[in-house]
Amino acid sequence: MALINLHNHSTFSDGTLAPAALAREAARAGITYFSLTDHDMTGGWAEMEPALKEAGIKYCYGVEISTGQYENLHILGYGINIADPVLSALLADFRGRRVIRIKNILGLLKDLGVDIAYEELPVPEGRAVGRPHVADAMRARKVVPSRSQAFKRYLAPGAPAYVPPNGPAIEEAIRAVKDAGGKAVLAHPGVVSKIMDLGAWKAAGLDGIEAFYPAHTGAATRDLVSLAARHGLFVTAGSDFHGPGSERDKMSGFEYSDEYFSEIKKLFI
Repeated sequence: MALINLHNHSTFSDGTLAPAALAREAARAGITYFSLTDHDMTGGWAEMEPALKEAGIKYCYGVEISTGQYENLHILGYGINIADPVLSALLADFRGRRVIRIKNILGLLKDLGVDIAYEELPVPEGRAVGRPHVADAMRARKVVPSRSQAFKRYLAPGAPAYVPPNGPAIEEAIRAVKDAGGKAVLAHPGVVSKIMDLGAWKAAGLDGIEAFYPAHTGAATRDLVSLAARHGLFVTAGSDFHGPGSERDKMSGFEYSDEYFSEIKKLFI
């Protein structure tokens, strides 16, 4: 049985496995179709691509762009030209905005008595920083026992150290993907169902939605597949794997079927 999983993160953003190790994990799980979708970052592909080829896994280039309109409103880009200089410049700008957000979060934490310097965060220079890195630093300090507790007590919306995202508008994120030759897909639509406006986003260039996702029930997945069809969008599948210690650590896939995935299959290498 062929398995598809097109939503995964490495140490180039907030995952805990390096790209080559991530490819080996996908191979162990029997994944046939794969993509690396680091946040606002494509640098992991230089290591990921040869590892996927060695494992015999089919893949398409990917990225996940976090918008500034809503906490979990993200656009997945597939089949992008990762060497495109315009895309590279945009992603660098988006990563710079992340740094500003994280430094503001650290300022609020300091006011709460949790003094963590930006330089303490476990993020190599030039990679995408995010709230999970703050959570990991808090866990290392034994302020919290886990990433989830860091979010619940400090970093999630409504918590005392929460700072809203400052990424691009969704239209800008879609355009960035499209201009780089890719297909723009709405990530985890069930998480943003209350604000979802597929008609407007389709008009802006959206190509698909991630209907198959671990947090979606069977009924929700069926509804999303129908919704996608009504809007002329294709569907994709991903587990949002982040690696050991992330609490999103189950590498898995969804059963591949041409009925659902024939469009995204066109992008596979």
